[in-house]
Amino acid sequence: MAKDEEIYLANLTKDDFAAAMQAGRWLILPFGTVEQHGPHLPLGTDLFYAVHVCEAVARGIHGLVAPALSYGVCRTMRNFPGTISLTPITLGAVIREIVSEYIRHGGRKLALITGHAEPAQMETIREAVLPLVNENPSLIIVVIGPYDFLDPVRREMNLVNEDGHAGSIETSEMLVVAEELVRMDRIPQVTRPRLSHFRILANPETEYPTGVRGDTSKVSRELGQRAIRHVVTEIVNVLRRIEQEGRE
Repeated sequence: MAKDEEIYLANLTKDDFAAAMQAGRWLILPFGTVEQHGPHLPLGTDLFYAVHVCEAVARGIHGLVAPALSYGVCRTMRNFPGTISLTPITLGAVIREIVSEYIRHGGRKLALITGHAEPAQMETIREAVLPLVNENPSLIIVVIGPYDFLDPVRREMNLVNEDGHAGSIETSEMLVVAEELVRMDRIPQVTRPRLSHFRILANPETEYPTGVRGDTSKVSRELGQRAIRHVVTEIVNVLRRIEQEGRE
């Protein structure tokens, strides 16, 4: 593989990296979590998904995939075994310093793509990079979550308001990303439970004891391929429009 075709930032030499920044290549940063995903999916589901998507996006726009940040903010699932959660303050500080360093070394176009959709995670990432954009408005920084483009897929599969954490779409995507880690024989047949919207709970897991918050009845590799293909295409299109037209 020629050096200018390399998509993994960690594989570059210092001179390769400097040349890539000089050429204006996108830096793509994956963000995941270590978080429970029911009895059938691995703790690294969000991380594996984010890296997979970032790799595909990088190939579509000739970008560079930075080493992933594996930990995130996991408030809702915090009490399940294996969930390791950072506070927003900690995560935000780490993100700001990482992104600042890439900018210091010439990065001007950065896409931060997270496999974890919890609102606290998304808001933390956005708040972390906002001061950097305020300081230098010429920077291009985008923050994208795993559910930002999935509405057409949900409608197609009749999963609107039915799919959710470790449900049909996420499980199907993992059949594409890391099929060997999916325990098909352990998938619980659950529909989306009723959740508290206003009350702050010490033990939110009592509302979904299986660790799943969505319908799991439509799991298939085909659905996973459809979802990932759609998301990657949409992200690539957004980044290209920003690069070429200066808007989304």
